[in-house]
Amino acid sequence: MTLGALYVGVLIWFHVREDALLFQPVHGPLAAPPARLHLDSLDVPLTQDGGGAGPSLVARVIPPPPEIASSKVGWILYFHGASGNVSTLGYNEAWSKFRRLGLGVVAVDYRGYGESTGTPSEAGLYQDADAAYSYLVNRMHVPPQRVLIYGYSLGSAVAIDLASRVPAAGLMVEGAFLSIPARGAELYPYLPVGWLAHNRFASVDKIGRVAMPKLFIHARQDTIVPIRHGRKLFELAAAPKVLQEVSGGHVDANQVDPEFFNAIARFVAGLGLPVLFPKTSSGSSPGF
Repeated sequence: MTLGALYVGVLIWFHVREDALLFQPVHGPLAAPPARLHLDSLDVPLTQDGGGAGPSLVARVIPPPPEIASSKVGWILYFHGASGNVSTLGYNEAWSKFRRLGLGVVAVDYRGYGESTGTPSEAGLYQDADAAYSYLVNRMHVPPQRVLIYGYSLGSAVAIDLASRVPAAGLMVEGAFLSIPARGAELYPYLPVGWLAHNRFASVDKIGRVAMPKLFIHARQDTIVPIRHGRKLFELAAAPKVLQEVSGGHVDANQVDPEFFNAIARFVAGLGLPVLFPKTSSGSSPGF
């Protein structure tokens, strides 16, 4: 086989396998969160706009703590990364800390993830985000001014797309990337990823259209999505905006740097939403 034929074969393989490389769902029954997290969660079905059309989706709803009046509490609409599902332990551990801040959480499993039916795709994930937003606003009757759109990793692109189209109190993204072609070109420098990739998730083209306040959190040691992606998105974003650089990597930053959740607390409080700031015996905030 000539080198040219081998190269063409690699291009074909990449094109055929792109979705499998990008989407890594864990499909099947959802495990309940550990009792130690005190989430009081409920897994609920979502209805896609348009009635019976589209896949059946499932979301995990985590109520806020009782200390904050339901008429004032902020709700995080959470979009997770490319792997796992809403029963993944790491996600639930993060949501328990959101709840300790005084926030509720609605986290949707995209089509093909967890107990959600269907097959994931870029357009499909955007539709799933619409369904989750509609559930929170129209079924749970949470007004947009108390909705906090949050995206982690792949979910950052879903969150940015949604935030460019709907009203909300604010947008938070963690480990966000510029686009699939941009990151793919870094990982596969000898392949024309920009031409091959049919998944774009081009946050670089959308972030400038997000008018609401924005918080960008990115780990300095992130090797999955290098911090230059987060810095560039922050640069392209319109004010008001905050960039919080933290210690740790793509997966563990929220576990190793107290400033991770302290930054979220400050951002949410700055939006006028109530936040529970834990106090030490000295009266200072200990972080998480």
